[in-house]
Amino acid sequence: MIYSKDLEQQLLAGLIKYPEQYGDIADFISEKDFASSDNAVTSTIYAALKTFCENGKGVDHVVLSEKIKSLGFCFAQNISISDYLYSLSLRKVDKKQISEIAKELKKYTVRREIYEAAKKTAETIKSLDPNSSFNTIIEAADKTFNEKIDVFDLTEDNFSNIYGEEMKEYIEFLGNNPKEEMGFMGPFEPMNDMYGSLLRPGNITVVVARSGVGKTRFCLDYCTKVSEKYNVPVLHFDNGEMSRNELMIRQCAGLSGVSTHLLETGQWRQAGDEVVNKVRAVWDRIKDLKFYYHSVGGYSLEKMVNVLKRFYYSKIGRGNKMIFSFDYIKPVDDPTKAEWQSIGHMVDTFKRTIQREILVDGEPVIPMFTSIQSNRSGIVTNRQARDLNDDEGIVSGSDRVTQYCSHLFILREKTADEIVQETERFGTHKLILTKSRHLGRQPARAQSLVQMPDRTVKNSIQLRMNGFQIDCVGDQQDVADFLNAQVQIEPEDEDVDLTAFESGNVPATIS
Repeated sequence: MIYSKDLEQQLLAGLIKYPEQYGDIADFISEKDFASSDNAVTSTIYAALKTFCENGKGVDHVVLSEKIKSLGFCFAQNISISDYLYSLSLRKVDKKQISEIAKELKKYTVRREIYEAAKKTAETIKSLDPNSSFNTIIEAADKTFNEKIDVFDLTEDNFSNIYGEEMKEYIEFLGNNPKEEMGFMGPFEPMNDMYGSLLRPGNITVVVARSGVGKTRFCLDYCTKVSEKYNVPVLHFDNGEMSRNELMIRQCAGLSGVSTHLLETGQWRQAGDEVVNKVRAVWDRIKDLKFYYHSVGGYSLEKMVNVLKRFYYSKIGRGNKMIFSFDYIKPVDDPTKAEWQSIGHMVDTFKRTIQREILVDGEPVIPMFTSIQSNRSGIVTNRQARDLNDDEGIVSGSDRVTQYCSHLFILREKTADEIVQETERFGTHKLILTKSRHLGRQPARAQSLVQMPDRTVKNSIQLRMNGFQIDCVGDQQDVADFLNAQVQIEPEDEDVDLTAFESGNVPATIS
């Protein structure tokens, strides 16, 4: 049996002397943590002792002894409960150490529970039908362990005053240990400047778009480039719509600039030296990249979370960082929930998993990047820009998507009138921020309204999507600055240098 009789007795002695400390341990210590004897002496004492602590009464070992006797407990081996409590009251215990003693005792419970879970798992696996599938076997093991492990939470300061010395010490600590970045910064500097990191541990970034617009292209391109920049692995869940080989073709096309047709037919080898060199130049870039694909089509939400946890602890390792990419949020089959409830439950569960369950030293380590379909109000075909509602109202499914994410972006193709007005130099797509919990070095620019010749619009990122290659070509303010500069240039000003404008590299200004 895995237990520590000495720790159990020391904790009881501490609570007898300092019952006011009970509140610090009440949320994670219970009778089941006292397992040092078959006759349940220590667990019985704790059960009686906590009633005194909960009622705010002082504890006298004589009164406590009478309380236990009145409950009718009988102990084997002729144990005198009065003498037992008296010996506990004589122990020396540091008041400040009571919480630490409780945490050390909890470790024995964790070990004991996992040991029992392992035995139960072994029995379950032995009793499984020999024809059980691989997934059935793994799920049986996962379910047993997750039921045990997920209940342990020793988070301190559940009720913490954020002012006073706590705030002073924390802010001063940050000042003494400055950082250049918060989370992984993306590949596009204008986005970094305005929105900061879209991949902060414990946070979810969501991209909303109509089918076929390019949300998967954008998310995969973004995560891949961040993975390459920081040498951090990516776990990608595909919701049953793209095979492993299809994903490899698309990613190779994005990295090389070679068409998917040439790659998937194998004709890239016969397309000339330039094409061959472009493809083979990718091999050096990807040799150290780790982008793990896993199809979760048809999985239950519980199974997805179990796979995520198992992957992190087995492949990445506790304490290491990774990026979780999910393509894409849609309802799972659950006859007990409506579609909007299923989507809301999914986002809530993933948020809780990366923010509160997979932790290192009490802090999250995994950011999530995902996408969701927009409703019909997100259609831009045959519509003009002024008729579009570029807000969170286009998110399909559930308002909880907006509630739980840290950044919410709309990705859409430019309308015909936008392409004519803004010219091809400013790309093919817009990425429009509709919600954020934090911003970057230029928050004013991120939140500014931009005055275009015919209307006022939100600032947004301008993207050029050419096949599976994606580039950022500025923001909406850059577009407005360019158009205004064109109007101000008189035809007779022969000395004006148009090089910057022709290339689209117009200096950005803060609104």
